[in-house]
Amino acid sequence: MKECVCNSCKNLKSIITEESGEERYECIHGYPSEKCEECMGEGCEETCGNYLFDDGEDVFAIVKCAKCGKELKKAYKDEPEGDVLCVDCYLNG
Repeated sequence: MKECVCNSCKNLKSIITEESGEERYECIHGYPSEKCEECMGEGCEETCGNYLFDDGEDVFAIVKCAKCGKELKKAYKDEPEGDVLCVDCYLNG
């Protein structure tokens, strides 16, 4: 039986639900197809154009804190919804 294409993809992220605190996994691009939503893990023949093999090595983008200019490693390459702040500047807000 083939493994789900999502299981070894770097785009699969852990999300903790606020209501119950349970951990679930979700792709940052959504499922490869509508069939994935009903999949019970019986085998996978799907392919995904957004698939990135998760080799365990994360590539970070270097950004600067909007207040103090300290260099920070940013794990996600998507556009931020506002200023990026270091921990000290965020807490001293």
